[in-house]
Amino acid sequence: MQSLLGRRSSTISSSIFNRVGNAIIASQNGTSTRNGTSTRTYSSQGRASPLEYSSSSVLKVSTDEEYAMAGLRKELMPKHVAIMLDGSRRWSKAQGKPLDYMPVLDTNVRFAEFCLKWGVAIASSGMFFLNNLRRGKEANEFFFSHLERHLELNMEDFVRKNIRVTILGDKTLLPKSLQDIMKQVEEATSSSETKAQVEFKLAICYAGSRDIVLATRRLCEKAKAGLIEPDAVDEALFDQELSTRGTPPPDFCIRTGGHLRLSDYLTWQFANTELYFTDIYGPEFTEDEFLKAMRSYQQRVRNFGK
Repeated sequence: MQSLLGRRSSTISSSIFNRVGNAIIASQNGTSTRNGTSTRTYSSQGRASPLEYSSSSVLKVSTDEEYAMAGLRKELMPKHVAIMLDGSRRWSKAQGKPLDYMPVLDTNVRFAEFCLKWGVAIASSGMFFLNNLRRGKEANEFFFSHLERHLELNMEDFVRKNIRVTILGDKTLLPKSLQDIMKQVEEATSSSETKAQVEFKLAICYAGSRDIVLATRRLCEKAKAGLIEPDAVDEALFDQELSTRGTPPPDFCIRTGGHLRLSDYLTWQFANTELYFTDIYGPEFTEDEFLKAMRSYQQRVRNFGK
């Protein structure tokens, strides 16, 4: 594999990216204030900036002492955490900077690393949904170009850190070059030589309702062909027809950016998922914010309808 270490970048310096990013920001209707207060600056209040996180550092699982210092109990950590890192466009506008998706894509990888460090076996991330295609060709291609470069730059890191990447969604809607790099990343991280410490599931061009429709269609086709009896269809059988089959549903979902909605992400799987919403923008999501969310999760009682 061609070495990619040392090439990880937080920005794309191409002038065309900056021009397109500025044009996209200018077209947004968001405001520069939130709840009547002035916009924030990109600061982590004394903590290391998300963009200064060292991707080359060796990841270690937290010790019992570190759990205690973080106010967490190891045995109460969720097994599967999903995240929606919303707010990149509003964050860029608040900073008066060209739109750049690399900061939030870097944060997305760090989320998987936080999960690895704190004993979360599965990290899922809703990065781009089918509804987002409505933003228009130029805006979509701008995001896809960032995503493609980001995956290329991080592929060797994923392998070295034992992060197994799986991509959900309709890849046929993506540029061929992006499809190719996605395939390379999935194959490289699923190698028999790679012992995954965390499963990292990225949703790109995904919609939960679409996943449900396609699963229903497959079951209808099987019933029509006489492969299954209609009465045999239950939740467990239906789950096996979804693109997430074999993966337990998320215990916990975090959404940044202040919006209180799920945006058709893992619609079926979220039936009993605990939800956590925060006003911070996606690029601002740090390990401290992750731990704050975990403390919120551990304070809850999950009774699953009982």
